[in-house]
Amino acid sequence: MTTPLGYRVVAYTAGTGALASWAPLEIMLGGFAVVVITLIVLGRAGNQHSRVGAGLQRVPNGLERVTGIPGWAAAAVGTSMFGLVVAGQGFYADVAWHVAYGRDKTLFTPPHTGIVIGLLLIAGGAVLGVLFASLGRVDTALRWRSLRVPWSMLPLGALGFAAVSGFPLDDRWHAHYGIDVTMWSPTHMLMILGASFSGMACWLALAEAGVKPTDGAWARTAHVLAAALTLMGLTSSQGEFNFGVPQFQQLFLPVLIAVAAGFALVAGRIVLGRGWMLGIAVVTFAMNAGHVLGGSHGVVTRPGGMYIASAAVVEVVAWLAGTDRRLRFALLSGLGVATLGFAGEWAWNAHAYQPWHLPLLRDALVLGAVVAIASAVVGAAFAGAIRREGRRVPIAAVVAGALAVLVGLALPMPRRVGNVTAAVHVAPAPGGRAVVTAMLEPPNAAAHARWFQALSWQGGTMVAANMRRVGPGRYVSERPVPVTGRSKAVLRLHRGAEMMAVPIRLPADPAIGKAEIPAVDRTTRFVNERHYLLREQHAGSAWFAILIYVLLSIVAFVWAAAFLLAASRIGRQADVSGTGRFEVQGSEPRRVAAAQA
Repeated sequence: MTTPLGYRVVAYTAGTGALASWAPLEIMLGGFAVVVITLIVLGRAGNQHSRVGAGLQRVPNGLERVTGIPGWAAAAVGTSMFGLVVAGQGFYADVAWHVAYGRDKTLFTPPHTGIVIGLLLIAGGAVLGVLFASLGRVDTALRWRSLRVPWSMLPLGALGFAAVSGFPLDDRWHAHYGIDVTMWSPTHMLMILGASFSGMACWLALAEAGVKPTDGAWARTAHVLAAALTLMGLTSSQGEFNFGVPQFQQLFLPVLIAVAAGFALVAGRIVLGRGWMLGIAVVTFAMNAGHVLGGSHGVVTRPGGMYIASAAVVEVVAWLAGTDRRLRFALLSGLGVATLGFAGEWAWNAHAYQPWHLPLLRDALVLGAVVAIASAVVGAAFAGAIRREGRRVPIAAVVAGALAVLVGLALPMPRRVGNVTAAVHVAPAPGGRAVVTAMLEPPNAAAHARWFQALSWQGGTMVAANMRRVGPGRYVSERPVPVTGRSKAVLRLHRGAEMMAVPIRLPADPAIGKAEIPAVDRTTRFVNERHYLLREQHAGSAWFAILIYVLLSIVAFVWAAAFLLAASRIGRQADVSGTGRFEVQGSEPRRVAAAQA
């Protein structure tokens, strides 16, 4: 999903639990309607026997007339990309609300509505691609009577419909287990990843339609957008770090950055050519850093991944070693991302909500190197499918790379609890805030912590205050944190795979039967931090969780199979340059240039 970094939490209507304004969603959908109407006016009716079919063809015909991109592909890609933007805006608004204010009061808030509409548009893009390919009698390998299914619509449809199914499943998940305010719950990830990977599927659709970046301004723009959305989509799972409330190991952030940089930057450099991915990284960061540096009230996102240093390294590798030898280019680029690129990310994240410190360095450097190189190899193979150049990366290397990425993502999963006790002192400060002092036992418990912070959230803002050592085992928060009203505040300690917390203050919550934990001095042991961060969660039937995880495993397999099938078939299509036509090998799709149609 696209990340509106620096997103501000907008005002909510008092007592309604819904956003005060539906304007962003209304403006986006209104603009989309204007585009569709314009295309109907500009397009020519098709030669279908039915009036409905002939009328429907006005949209793809109008798109092809304006852009030069085959109508079925332009409709599928344009609709899905627009849906990704709509869903992304709703998603980040929803996360911002939960971080700043807590539970929703109603199901269909404007952010939720935006998410659902956006996901439906992503799935709808696949439907339109099949519909317009069928009406236009596009020569596809997958067909049944008059139905024509381009290969690229398989992953796009699988992603879109699975993501749409995540919304009702998420409602059922909350009914069984309470409101788990985390991005990484299974049903949330079904929606997030379904949307996030759709940029890659759109890129495949452009390739299958025979659209190359050199085919004109519209073709170049479409490829650049696909590359940008691929990078942003791979970045979307970093959202909890962007908002300053990660509930998984800090090691995940450099690993996720390495995956996104290795795959997207290498693939984009091969497909787009010199300078484009560096430009995408710079422009994206510049657009968002203005919000971060400008400051705000409420919750402000801060990008975890900068990507500029990694993009520059990939450019230098391409300049020195070339890109023709794909595996060599991928290996060298991945190594550059894991070293000089990592150094750039380290400098940027030295001032993150959870700053990167020396206790993170060894694991991040080693595991980041593995996944960066592995992702770069997979990205080079994916670029081969986009360029329709056949297999230029050994299949063994691609399989090994994919497995290495999966292992790299699994290793930081454990979250344990250590044997630590804290004597917490709460000193009132102006504005309903408090300075927090903690005496730890043993005194060296936080000596090698990845973070040790006082965190306050859901009181209208989010404050993460680092704990500064002032004596043996004695720490003081660097600034006061909110401890009144609806604010929740805890002391978080993260060292290695251990993630634990003690309460500072939690308000009473009669809706879930929780009494207040007041902001007073106490001595207590650290426990699993999810006990406080996911306070609304409760036990439920085990069978439903098992069912959801089995379903997710099946969906992941279907996604992988759809991408592999589409990429392999599209990658084997032969390109006859200069004719505007793609030859057919076997029963592969064929494109005829608009001028020859």
